[in-house]
Amino acid sequence: MPRREQDPFGNFRFKLELGDVEVAGFAECTGLNIETKVMEYKEGGNNATTLKFPEPSTFGNVTLKRGVTNSNELIEWQLDVVSGTFSKNARASNPSIAIVLMNEKGEDVRRWNLVRAFPVKWVGPDLKASASEVAIETLELAHEGVQI
Repeated sequence: MPRREQDPFGNFRFKLELGDVEVAGFAECTGLNIETKVMEYKEGGNNATTLKFPEPSTFGNVTLKRGVTNSNELIEWQLDVVSGTFSKNARASNPSIAIVLMNEKGEDVRRWNLVRAFPVKWVGPDLKASASEVAIETLELAHEGVQI
C-alpha cells in the first residue's frame, strides 16, 4: 500500500549528522524536547484568575544509542571534551549537528539541528558472556536549542 501524504512517519529510521558527515546510524534517540516553564502572577484586585507568563525555555539532553562498530567517533568526541581540546577540533567548529528522520525509502523528511551541541556522557556496552544481544554504546548530548 503506498504511503499517503497525511500518514505519519515511522520512528525507526534516523541518523546523526556531524557537519556533512553521517556519524552513525542509531538504534534509539530520546530526549529531544523543549520545555517552557510558566510563572504565575496574582494581580491585586483580580481574584478571578492568575496571570501566566512564559519563563525562559530549557532544552533536554539528547541520548543516542547505537550498536558498537569499528568506528571510535563517539568516544573520541567525548574524549575531546574531557581533554579540553574540544574547542580546537573540527567537530566543535562545525555548527551543523542534526538528528535526521528518514522515510521508508531512506530519504530525509525531517531535520532537527542542535545548537552548540557537545557530548556530556558516553556509556560503553554492558558485556555478558551468557547474552546474545548487540553491544550498545550510548552518547548523551547537551545543546542550547533546536532549529528546524
